[in-house]
Amino acid sequence: MSKKRLLSIVVSAVILLSFACTAMAAEKSERYVGDSTVNGSIYQTYYQVDAQTRTGVKKISVSGVLYEKGTIGTWQKVSSCSNSSTTSTCMVSSSFNTKPGKSYRLEYSATFSYSDGRSETITGSTSR
Repeated sequence: MSKKRLLSIVVSAVILLSFACTAMAAEKSERYVGDSTVNGSIYQTYYQVDAQTRTGVKKISVSGVLYEKGTIGTWQKVSSCSNSSTTSTCMVSSSFNTKPGKSYRLEYSATFSYSDGRSETITGSTSR
């Protein structure tokens, strides 16, 4: 293969990667309307979900679902909780005693309804 042909292939690949990265960055920036975050945590005797924003908000709704890994490796729902708020923060927690040696996964989400009429849902998960 000639050097000219190899250089042409490399330049083409760089251009394609550049377009792909630009498209991914644009997609990600459009997902988050406001300056909002949501976090979930699993502790020994409870789990919680916290959401906050610095953008003008009409309502925040948060929810969490706690799963326990069963003996055959499947995840089983063991608890859930939800809450809503009209302030810039919203938190929900629920008591649950984790068992030693068991694995847990918390799936959580927050829906932010902003003052300008836009809204978004941010999801996440954490394990213990």
